[in-house]
Amino acid sequence: MGFVDWIILLVIVAVGGGIGIGAFQVAMVSNRRKAMKQKLSELDDFETSQEIMASDGNSGIAIDERRKKVCLIKQGFEGVILDVCTYRDILEAEIFEDGQTITKTSRTSQLGGALIGGLAFGSVGAMIGGLSGKQVSSQKPNRIDLRIIVNRTESPVHDVNFMSIESDRNGVLYTNAMELARHWHGLIAVLIRRADEEDKNSEKPEESEPNLSHGFVSDELRKLAQLKDEGLLTEEEFSAQKVKLLS
Repeated sequence: MGFVDWIILLVIVAVGGGIGIGAFQVAMVSNRRKAMKQKLSELDDFETSQEIMASDGNSGIAIDERRKKVCLIKQGFEGVILDVCTYRDILEAEIFEDGQTITKTSRTSQLGGALIGGLAFGSVGAMIGGLSGKQVSSQKPNRIDLRIIVNRTESPVHDVNFMSIESDRNGVLYTNAMELARHWHGLIAVLIRRADEEDKNSEKPEESEPNLSHGFVSDELRKLAQLKDEGLLTEEEFSAQKVKLLS
């Protein structure tokens, strides 16, 4: 049993009020976590660099750094659901403690900002704001969550829980849960920054002079020929202007 599983066991025992109930619940959570890991291992064209399964066994995240992919994992009605996206699909990452924002990283490029703006309104707006209500800070927080906003019209919000039981802010449970949450927020922040850099590098510089279309050149040549025929341009002047247009 790993370190995170031991923390979950301690938490559930405390909540359940007894070893029997706690052991049953931790076994159920552990089985859900194992099922998500197994499903992830069977995923084609995805090589996991790092992964984390939520403390409640309901969701998870995995990163394939070589292929620049992220897999969002969650428990559905019919089993484990895997949603694979690229780095560029990640728009925002935010840590919440009892519903209050601790830290947030968002896309800053023009493209990324436009996508975030589009998701901030309409039917998904309420979903995105679901955990963002300010609450009075306590010395014994109840929850730590990482929220990821993805460029999706369906299910744009992916939450991963790192702690879901009241814990002393100076205690081991809170400290380790927050360290894990910050680690994964940092990883997602790196992916967001890389996507911003790719957007910036892909922007084409504006041309200093407008390109002259073929039709425009033909029209100007006709005008020059007319001026020459009317005696307003010499042969030499006409030739010089013609060279400028064709070049």
